[in-house]
Amino acid sequence: MDAVALTILHEALKQDAAVIAKAAERATQRIGVSHPGALEACGFEVHRLYNILEKSFERVCEAFENHFEKRGDYHEKLIERLALPLPEIRPAFLPQSALAAVREIKSFRHVFRHAYDLELRRDRLAEIVREATTVAREFPSWTEDFAARVRAELT
Repeated sequence: MDAVALTILHEALKQDAAVIAKAAERATQRIGVSHPGALEACGFEVHRLYNILEKSFERVCEAFENHFEKRGDYHEKLIERLALPLPEIRPAFLPQSALAAVREIKSFRHVFRHAYDLELRRDRLAEIVREATTVAREFPSWTEDFAARVRAELT
């Protein structure tokens, strides 16, 4: 990783952070509305939030490790990989304190995406929205901390 590649990655992650924040904001708005389709619209925003989060994780892997195989339990392995510091390659991106929340959102996204007969429960979805909002709020600091640690290793 050189300074130019880090700048490109950092800017892409900042753009991802803006989309994540917007999805969290919309999910929060929609969970508070009680009209037909509001819960489904909220679920879509949480789904979108996790997709962007996962894309960010892939960006980090691709930038430092060149690839990450998409097979088997790919989604869980990606989370585990981003929480690991890889000496002489890169620091951890995902803080240990965020693992539970990220996994909760991932689990919801999986059910939302694959369930054929899904009845969303407002109370459970509200819990997921709170987790998603926390992740969205913390994601920019993960990005800044990560970029700062990589810059320090470059110098």
